[in-house]
Amino acid sequence: MRTPGLFVHATGVFLGDRVPVTDAVAAGSYDADEAEATEFASIAVAGDVSAPELAVAASRVALNRAEVPGTSLSHLLYADVHHSGPDGWCPFAYVQRELAAGDALATGIRQGCNGVFGAMALADGALRTAAAGRSALLVAADNFSSPLLDRWRCNPGLVMGDGAAALVLSRTPGFAEVLSVASTTLTELEGLHRGNRPLYPADVTLGRKLDFGARFAEFAAAGGFFPGSGLEFVRRFAGLVELVLEEAGVKLDEIARIAFNHGGREVVEDRLGPLGVPLERTTWAFGSTIGHAGAADQIIAFDHLLGSGTIGPGDHVLMLGVGPGVSIAGAVVRVHATPSWLNRPGD
Repeated sequence: MRTPGLFVHATGVFLGDRVPVTDAVAAGSYDADEAEATEFASIAVAGDVSAPELAVAASRVALNRAEVPGTSLSHLLYADVHHSGPDGWCPFAYVQRELAAGDALATGIRQGCNGVFGAMALADGALRTAAAGRSALLVAADNFSSPLLDRWRCNPGLVMGDGAAALVLSRTPGFAEVLSVASTTLTELEGLHRGNRPLYPADVTLGRKLDFGARFAEFAAAGGFFPGSGLEFVRRFAGLVELVLEEAGVKLDEIARIAFNHGGREVVEDRLGPLGVPLERTTWAFGSTIGHAGAADQIIAFDHLLGSGTIGPGDHVLMLGVGPGVSIAGAVVRVHATPSWLNRPGD
């Protein structure tokens, strides 16, 4: 979908402390051969700082940069991947309370690692009917320091990192603009992330840890992969990229950087290699110092690109993600100006 007039006013990021991968290997937490294959340098680990607290910290940075009070928000969209607190409780309400955003229409986004793209699409429609001058806050946060999974081994080719990222969007012109958002789902592979696990009762109830590697193996053993499924994924991925670029009116060679899920080197090369995109045009090197922070990866990377001066006025960033479903999503963002907050003390 085309999203002209969906402007970015600020980003905000808050990450856990970096733990060197070499330390994890020495401690026996991570396999040496896997570390060599993925080439992660460090992983963000937040310890006992909860995901909602990470979300609040990132949101405060974004709102301060945008000079937008929480009381003026029309919408708050909260994306997460893992458990964010007590069952039956809504983490976005905690963020509302901390930001004095009780009048905003708030909701949770459950789209796995692609939650931010869904939030962008929802924000585009929501802001078209919001009162003039109102803003929407998008925030994604996760802490994978949990006995319910092993961050180092639960997802082949990835290591889960802890952090949060926020975006302030509005219809008032800002330093950047979301030009398009698109998604597609390869429903034939829905069972890939489910394996042979029952829909009820849940794994947590049964005392099972999250282990996507085991589920992938179960799916394969049951004959879940159809002939040519790998090629079909590549085709659908390329089709999504073509669509989101076409709707933005931009060609791939006009993209300054591509922000993809913070996967290991092999994962990123497998996904983007067929497009003819070298690692140097991606944010992989930066992402390899953080790990896969759920739905926050692309915004964390965008914030880094801005802060490091890697991108500037006139540049386009292509954000891409793959998540359970199997869903593929993307967005194109154009930078119109240098954010004013980059030169402000403390930002």
